[in-house]
Amino acid sequence: MILAKVKKRVVSTQKHPAYSGKRVFVIQPVRPDGSETGDEIVAVDYVGANPGDIAVCGGAPGAAREVFGLDRAPIRTLIMAIVDRVEIRESGNGDRES
Repeated sequence: MILAKVKKRVVSTQKHPAYSGKRVFVIQPVRPDGSETGDEIVAVDYVGANPGDIAVCGGAPGAAREVFGLDRAPIRTLIMAIVDRVEIRESGNGDRES
């Protein structure tokens, strides 16, 4: 699982039937402090996210098939939760915990 910022909605005139009725977004992985890391990813929304939201994203092989009840689902990444806040605390040994 990763933290990611929901960047923009993907719109297309033709799409795989597995995407029918689902909102698709470009997401940008972020660190707990909000700084961007890595490449943008295409993800299917499962929770009602909107551009600007920070979300928990991910998906194991077959997760989209299970979540959406599809026989064949070419969906790699799901937006699974919207983050209200990220707390970073110092642990007892001086390391940071997220």
